[in-house]
Amino acid sequence: MRIGIVMALNGPVIALDAGEGWIDFSRAYEAYTGEHVVSLQELIATDRMTPGFFHELVSLMTRERTLERFLFPGEPRFELPLRPGKVIALGRNYTAHAAESGHDTPEEPILFCKSSSACIGDGQPIVVRAFYGRVEHEAELAVVIGRRCKEAAEEEAGDYIAGYSILNDVTAREMQQADIAKGLPWYRSKSIDTFGPLGPVIALVDAIPEPVAVDIELRVNGEVRQRGNTADMVFSVPAIIAAVSRLITLEPGDVVATGTPAGVGPIGPGDTVEITIPGIGTLRNPVVEERRRRYGVARSQVEA
Repeated sequence: MRIGIVMALNGPVIALDAGEGWIDFSRAYEAYTGEHVVSLQELIATDRMTPGFFHELVSLMTRERTLERFLFPGEPRFELPLRPGKVIALGRNYTAHAAESGHDTPEEPILFCKSSSACIGDGQPIVVRAFYGRVEHEAELAVVIGRRCKEAAEEEAGDYIAGYSILNDVTAREMQQADIAKGLPWYRSKSIDTFGPLGPVIALVDAIPEPVAVDIELRVNGEVRQRGNTADMVFSVPAIIAAVSRLITLEPGDVVATGTPAGVGPIGPGDTVEITIPGIGTLRNPVVEERRRRYGVARSQVEA
């Protein structure tokens, strides 16, 4: 099953892939439970963001023949599925990518943070400015945390996962390399506004095979740039969750980005970046240029 956020006439609502189409889960949930929920953060907090709960609700609506009442007409347009509390990302988690960036395969996970304010949804533009220098794409499988996780063992890591999504770890590469040369952290080059496309939806754990072995493909203007499989990760999803939670408590709604396969490359104004992971969908974002910074009111208003 998959779940996402859709903008309805009265504001954002949760949409659920019911097999026969997407349903307005928020409305169905309220009809059957009497509770109002319109964000995935709220739903995760109820501890009901599980395949079992969703299957039970859909089965009930199917038996009572009420499912059609909640169906969206056609394919909905998805918003950012959730604003993560924090984004923990991995560097060089594919041997081929480590090699293309001139590094050895890491012996332990390389962790860094990416600001959650960088996250945007499907269809929203990646905004670049000339002074950023070279900007590159990085296609990644994102793990969405469903329960508070501290010092989890690898064999129990799956118990803390709410689902999976797609993240484009957009990076200002020249800025990153300049900071590394000065012994500075990567944070600013990874956390620029709009440099964290996430979505389009979240696939629940029943939609992704275990152990996690899914294809990742990134295209720029239809041309394949990255193609890999999560089975080739240096550190598996359970190993990553265990390693992160040994040091950092993961909270419901946090996102862990699992690293990118080889093939990272430049993007610029006019490009369209698409990342596809079977079972999740395709995350698509155009790239645009912001030509000038606007401060407060327009010049004409000041002069008036």
